[in-house]
Amino acid sequence: MIRAAALGVLLVLATRGAAAQALPELRFEAGYASLRQPGLGELGGNSTADAALFAVFWRRPTDRWTLYTSGNLTYARDSLAAAQGVAAVSFPWAEFSPWRTDVGAAGASFSLRSAGSGGNGNAFVRQHYVTDRGGAWGGATVGGTTRDGLWSDASAADVGAWGRFNFLYASASVSRLFTSDQLLFETAGLVAPNEPGPYELADWQLVLQLRGGPHDLTGSYTRRRTVAGADFGQEAYAGSVTVQLTDRAAFIGTAGRQLADPVRGLPQADLVTAALRLSLGPKPLPVMQRSAIAEALVTPVPGGGGDLEVRVFAIDTLAVEIAGDFSGWKPLPMEREGSFFVAHIRLRPGKYHVGVRTNQGPWRAPRNLARVRDDFGGESGLIVIP
Repeated sequence: MIRAAALGVLLVLATRGAAAQALPELRFEAGYASLRQPGLGELGGNSTADAALFAVFWRRPTDRWTLYTSGNLTYARDSLAAAQGVAAVSFPWAEFSPWRTDVGAAGASFSLRSAGSGGNGNAFVRQHYVTDRGGAWGGATVGGTTRDGLWSDASAADVGAWGRFNFLYASASVSRLFTSDQLLFETAGLVAPNEPGPYELADWQLVLQLRGGPHDLTGSYTRRRTVAGADFGQEAYAGSVTVQLTDRAAFIGTAGRQLADPVRGLPQADLVTAALRLSLGPKPLPVMQRSAIAEALVTPVPGGGGDLEVRVFAIDTLAVEIAGDFSGWKPLPMEREGSFFVAHIRLRPGKYHVGVRTNQGPWRAPRNLARVRDDFGGESGLIVIP
């Protein structure tokens, strides 16, 4: 599912600065899904089912670690239903260290006619190396699934890398999966009953994300090939869009194919979803990083003029820029200093306007300055240098 792929990328991009975020996050999602799975039809063919989606996400950062928990429920009027939950802890090796380790566990209970009824449990560990412009990771996952009283186990190892190029984020990864879950692939029409496995699979995935201001567009491509136990290949495309409506609400739409995930017990499905995300905790949605996190300070200079210092408290994976009369409104990058992006500018006596923006979003005034709005949905702060 594209939201799973996108979430993986966003966690890689966002977590390095999570320890500096003092406020917890609490988000809810509710929406609609149209799912088409092999084996759902009365004669074992394809059919489409409508379902309701519910999800909750909670993150609690501290100075030493960050706790993530999430759960989701897919429910339809027939037997198509699934509930999943995951909890993970992220540990930076040291303050401002590029190295971070994630460990976690997840569980699911499902009743999917196309893949039997039962449940799944899995645990994972992942090591990240993250810089301001890119990073890499490697990890391993082990899991077990029961379907209609039959037990199967699975494991996976993956490595990948990501990079940021202005408003474009890209990641590439390769995974090796081992599983004995024959029913999962038989239902999808990929193996015959006389091919009991075990199976060895190789997945390659590319994810691209465009982030412009408060909105983002994500697309993924996955290529799967068997290495042992069977002979089949698959390709899957998926996409998602997030439109930020307010600081507390966003619309999320997804469409595409989810390949069977034996480690987490998820069946193959073609799906379309539409959901509303609400942030009910003390922290607004992260893609609306506005100038409320920016402050400006002017220090007088002997002989006239002053030194302008602008500090922006934001995660270090954002592209933060400053501009104003002093630069002819040409965007200037800001330097990372600890938990802040900082700019130092010498100004002569006079009146100036200054604005900051993240990920090429609208210009915003630092929160401690008088605001002047423009005709393009942005604003700037007013500074008077005596």
